[in-house]
Amino acid sequence: MKKGFTLSEVLITLGIIGTIAALTIPIVVANYKNKLYATQMKKTYGQIIEAAQTIMNDEHTNNFYTTSAGIPQDDTTENCKTGACYFLRNYFKTINENCATGDHKCVGDSYKTLKGGTTYPPATFCVQTTNGATICAGHNSTNQVTSITVDINGKDGPNIAGRDVFSMDMKTDGSLSDYGSGSNDPIIAGADADLCGAADGNVSILNEAARGCLTKLIESGWVMDY
Repeated sequence: MKKGFTLSEVLITLGIIGTIAALTIPIVVANYKNKLYATQMKKTYGQIIEAAQTIMNDEHTNNFYTTSAGIPQDDTTENCKTGACYFLRNYFKTINENCATGDHKCVGDSYKTLKGGTTYPPATFCVQTTNGATICAGHNSTNQVTSITVDINGKDGPNIAGRDVFSMDMKTDGSLSDYGSGSNDPIIAGADADLCGAADGNVSILNEAARGCLTKLIESGWVMDY
């Protein structure tokens, strides 16, 4: 005579399975999303470096800061011929331009640090590329470099520095380093208390909230394990 399972045994088994699923599914989903973020950031990172190399080749120089893109932006955003505006408009495939504000905004209304503090959208010139990433750039007068913020999925969430948002500085050879890595300000250059979201409180500048995350991502082999 075959013996089946009782209703109580079935219910207990289903309850155990449900508990395990409730504990593991959110982790699996988070890991999957982080993998997507890292892959998209790697792709955009490569596109920025390729664009920098292209304009250097076009203008016959091995120094990004002697190109039209590497000097401060001129006064006319609509017809700019120098600076970040010129670089983003002419060396990226875009679907949206000058979109830091307004009805066609391509950045989030607000951003968070990894520990939940509040930070704020970039106030520089922004474009949205054909792959959906928002790239914002501007001339950092303090450090005399072009600083770049990338939101890999535009204004869509989660809008967290170090997850879907990263910041970097352009180096003279057209490569990229973490924001503030070449800073002339010893406080910024030497500080590590707030690297990649370590700070608990609010951060007034999105670039600083994301500082250090690019290095962590690259050093981990483009695996978001932090």
